[in-house]
Amino acid sequence: MEEGGVMPRRLPGRAIFALAVVLASLTMVAWRQSTAHETMEELDAAARELAVVIEERERLARELAAIEARPWIGAEAAKRLGMRAPNEDEVVITSGGSR
Repeated sequence: MEEGGVMPRRLPGRAIFALAVVLASLTMVAWRQSTAHETMEELDAAARELAVVIEERERLARELAAIEARPWIGAEAAKRLGMRAPNEDEVVITSGGSR
């Protein structure tokens, strides 16, 4: 006993348990918020990557449309193979008979 007959107070078991529960709850909230923040960052990164891929796909679609166009094919045939469209006097029309 202390002077004056007063005994030191000790926290009862329930108060210690309640304090532990509150601390555990706060820890869980902090952990959930940090994981949610990480997940949102990953989601933002995925959205940015998707936007880049969509833009690349659109660019490739435009490039493919240009490559499939007849003027581009004719120009490439002339440049790479030395081909050209025939003149009128070079065209020979044949009958469409069976072989």
